[in-house]
Amino acid sequence: MPSLPLIEPNTALFLDFDGTLADLAPRPDLVQVEPELVGTLRALHLHLGGALALVSGRPIAELDHFLHPLQLPCAGVHGAELRDAGGHRLRQPDPGVPLLLPPLEALVGAHPGLQLERKSVAVAVHYRAVPHLEGMVRNFAAELASRMPGIEVLHGKMVVELKPAGIDKGGAIEAFMRSPPFARRTPLFAGDDITDEAGFAVVRRLGGIGLLVGARPSAATASVTGPAALRCWLHRSAKALEVMAAAQGTQVSGATSTTTS
Repeated sequence: MPSLPLIEPNTALFLDFDGTLADLAPRPDLVQVEPELVGTLRALHLHLGGALALVSGRPIAELDHFLHPLQLPCAGVHGAELRDAGGHRLRQPDPGVPLLLPPLEALVGAHPGLQLERKSVAVAVHYRAVPHLEGMVRNFAAELASRMPGIEVLHGKMVVELKPAGIDKGGAIEAFMRSPPFARRTPLFAGDDITDEAGFAVVRRLGGIGLLVGARPSAATASVTGPAALRCWLHRSAKALEVMAAAQGTQVSGATSTTTS
């Protein structure tokens, strides 16, 4: 893949969280956020005119918790939850996720090492600690979803998720791109997982950049080696945008001074 330039001022920036901004952990609740990350994201949000959004499988409430006190535009649960640049929130109707819980709780209870993650309108089973159970978990989820209209299975890194059908990160990015401050900008989406491929496809169709965090076959058009490399690139981009903004401010000030003298 080609080398990655720094973020331009006319970018609409979309970022996944787990495995992208933050390193993966054995359990979702054990993820750690690097101390400098919140400041970097705040600076990018400022210098991009607010055109920065998180696009994650996590609920928005969890993203807010990890990045406190920063609250950004967000797509949570793969787009089932949305918070726009004005802070307005939308959520897809629950297609019947509570009905999925009893059989999934029984599955997890029968197999130590599996972890059940309840979300607002979705539920996930993590098998990172017991990877040999992948086939069994996938088959169980597929059979369960086949009996539930409006539910579909989404596979990720060591996780199977049951969520509302027709919801994905690509649709979430499209929704953001239809309104300010994202509209008429060049989209860039960074993600690591198979669940991010829908987002890569959308930004590519819109003339933007899909940025893969890691190494695997992907529709992304650029890549970095991992979350640490992405954080470094984001930090350098924020600094470069800050310098550009300062230079433009100096030019405007100089032009104004010349005009009024």
